Amino acid sequence: MIKALIVDDEPTACSNLEKLLTGLGYGICIAGTAHSTAEAEKKIRALQPDALFLDIQMPNENAFQFLERLDDIAFEIIFVTAYDDFAIRAFKLNAVDYILKPIDVKELQSAVIKLTERISFRQFQASRSIGIHTLSRQISKRIDQQQLILKNGAEFEIVPFKNVLYMEAMGSYTKVIYHRDGAERSSLMARAITEYEELLPADIFIRIHKSYLINRNAIKKIIKDEQASVLLSNDRAVPIARRRYKRILDFLKEQDLSL
Repeated sequence: MIKALIVDDEPTACSNLEKLLTGLGYGICIAGTAHSTAEAEKKIRALQPDALFLDIQMPNENAFQFLERLDDIAFEIIFVTAYDDFAIRAFKLNAVDYILKPIDVKELQSAVIKLTERISFRQFQASRSIGIHTLSRQISKRIDQQQLILKNGAEFEIVPFKNVLYMEAMGSYTKVIYHRDGAERSSLMARAITEYEELLPADIFIRIHKSYLINRNAIKKIIKDEQASVLLSNDRAVPIARRRYKRILDFLKEQDLSL
């Protein structure tokens, strides 16, 4: 849902726009309306809207004067006005769109689509920044934790160590295979597998190959063929590097695991 505030000195214009936005069905939630910039300023502080649908000409000060005196603009702006001579100035403020009254529904729909795309991208950037910062902190400080921050599409999620099956090197990236809600999932992370090897506890995770880091609890059995491998709980056979074979057997003995 996108929380929006409608700012227009004409109450009828506010109610008409609210009906149009509600009817579009793009998840726009009208958190409130304001009929002056003074009222809008109070409601911005109280409601923290994602977007403003803002008229330009209002009593006492226009929309540009209003925006210039705000300390922080943490919302997107769609101008809705009867005047077409402010468009260039509006777009210099990085407005999402500039809609003329009387409102054309198709133009409003186009503006709302652009608004949802911009807000989604902004939220993704914010979550990505938080997720990368958290992971970097984990790696740099080697903090004691029992979970990973993983990227899944545009979101980041917290995955307990016990749910991670294994990790596979993909160049400078690492694919993490894990369980969530009874299903197997994967996430491609922009970190080398060596960083995860350093981060994860050595009594749970072991590097068995230059391309694979596995969770000991996911080991089903060791296959001692010409190319030794580990059969994991998801029935995936992961190769063991020849020079690491003895180390893995020693590791399993140390952990009191007999396979």
